[in-house]
Amino acid sequence: MSWPDSRVALTRCSSYEREEVREAVRHAIDLLGGIGMFVEKGSNVLLKPNLLMGAEPERCVTTHPAVVAAVAGLLKDHGCSVLIADSPGAGIVYSERNLKKVYTRTGLADIAEEPDIRLNLDTGYRHLPNPGGKLMKGFPVIVPALDADTIVVVSKAKTHMYTYMTGAAKNIFGVVPGFEKPSFHARFTDNSSFGRMIADLNLLVKPSLQIMDAIRIMEGDGPMSGSPRDCGAVLASGDPFALDCVIARIMGMEPERMGWITDAIERGILDPAEIMTVGDDPDTFAIPDLRMPASYSRMSNNTLFNRCMLKILQKYGRLYTPRPEPDLNKCNGCGNCMRTCPSGAITMPKGRPVIDMQKCIRCYCCHEMCEQNAIELKRGVAGSFLAGIFE
Repeated sequence: MSWPDSRVALTRCSSYEREEVREAVRHAIDLLGGIGMFVEKGSNVLLKPNLLMGAEPERCVTTHPAVVAAVAGLLKDHGCSVLIADSPGAGIVYSERNLKKVYTRTGLADIAEEPDIRLNLDTGYRHLPNPGGKLMKGFPVIVPALDADTIVVVSKAKTHMYTYMTGAAKNIFGVVPGFEKPSFHARFTDNSSFGRMIADLNLLVKPSLQIMDAIRIMEGDGPMSGSPRDCGAVLASGDPFALDCVIARIMGMEPERMGWITDAIERGILDPAEIMTVGDDPDTFAIPDLRMPASYSRMSNNTLFNRCMLKILQKYGRLYTPRPEPDLNKCNGCGNCMRTCPSGAITMPKGRPVIDMQKCIRCYCCHEMCEQNAIELKRGVAGSFLAGIFE
């Protein structure tokens, strides 16, 4: 089963000025046939941004409010009732109080002043069976995603320490409530299995339309501690896997390195060679010198030799991959890293984190969710040696 429309539209957008963003979003969707191709008039729509945590828009941690507002406005003009909802990242209690904080800090609170556009405060969730799942036979899913007529995803293009990149497909992981997320990291401890889980979730929930904020993306050790980088693009598609293939190439990554893309190819629902782009040429947005996450090797897997080398890196992944180390000068003792850790590797003696490296599974949830940027990523001697050979 594949998406009915796997085209990917790209439109240039140089800033987050509201009117420029609105026109870019409208044009991208029009290139695909218009909003009516994906959403029925008068539908109740869940608009799903990336709200990893409460962070100011200029940090590029979350989907920019100008893009969310543009999509919400188009849906409203289409006669739809729009509910903006997400469950922030692992370690953040899924509560009304925390949701209000996230909406305020990310700049989304102002959007809800428009009629027929609301911010979700319902923190309930239910189990959604997935009998056709390849890996998962059911998911805990937040109520707004279950009650909506359709879901429109408004993602943010970012690097990611664990999955290398986060974009369209991974953004739907936000329909899993916050404190349920660590159990998925504990169960799926490598990029491949985690990617298969993400593919299962997308095929179950199946958003109707994807819009991606790539006006400014994140490079480096994302999804929270990286740096903003200009890209100047708005992307749209009905297919999250196709969209992620296109943005991965723009970011200088090989799409097949993302577990959900490889899984989609194996399922026969994606052929990267047949993806058709419309609008602006994706090559004009390419960033060949993008700073990759420390976990990503630039080695290509297109040759037999490199594929063998990548298997070696996977086999000795614990030696090669960076390990999280607390910076006690930055740490404020909040304990979020301990609550986030799916393997119970972090304790807080004397109010400061200590990481048991024998238990650490290198999921980087602690690094991802630390608001103080107090979890540094460092390689040991063996890892530095391997990095010198393979990168």
